[in-house]
Amino acid sequence: MFVLFIAACVLGVTLILFFIILPFAHNRRAIRDFQKRYYKEIRKIADLQDYYLINNLAIRNNNQLICKIDHVLFGNKYIYVIKDRFYRGAISGNKNDKIWMFYTKGNKSLEMENPMKVNEKRVDKLSLVTQIDMSFFISIVLINDDCVVKSTKELNRDNSFIVSKRNLSKLIKTIEKRNVRNMDPKQLEYAVQDISRLFGRNKKGRGNSTATSTADFINNG
Repeated sequence: MFVLFIAACVLGVTLILFFIILPFAHNRRAIRDFQKRYYKEIRKIADLQDYYLINNLAIRNNNQLICKIDHVLFGNKYIYVIKDRFYRGAISGNKNDKIWMFYTKGNKSLEMENPMKVNEKRVDKLSLVTQIDMSFFISIVLINDDCVVKSTKELNRDNSFIVSKRNLSKLIKTIEKRNVRNMDPKQLEYAVQDISRLFGRNKKGRGNSTATSTADFINNG
């Protein structure tokens, strides 16, 4: 009887741990799956439009990590700094708020940093370390299609956006249609090579060439 009691206790503890851990495992797998879908979508845009793309950009200063950027997509007119986000629920906040609210599917509310402001800071840092003028950059927070967001039209502005995966391609096409001059192709290529050499990895693009300083991109772009 004692052995049966011990076995029952072990089984009970195992089941409890299983049901506690299972939701976390499902959530982690969901996040990984969505990240793969983000990568595929952005890679498809880069391939179709013949844009340069750098994934997993780590900006460092004196070997100290400053920030990580999931994707840097180089269009004809702008450089898109894209951060992946996965929210299982709804988010709400105003564009100037430091704190937004995240509402889980269980109707629980949690405070979170405004993801748009967080990514805008990454753009600031990338502009600073590369010396590329801020006017060339567009900040994009990419979210899952089933995330509910309060009025993206009120949140989005000329150089900063939050957008679902299904609308990313349309957004970039719309921005690229703006009545501004295209970036100089050669200087753009130099900038891509320079950023990739200094900070990035997994570059996908139009070819290989020797990099020069990104400062040339400002002076001649």
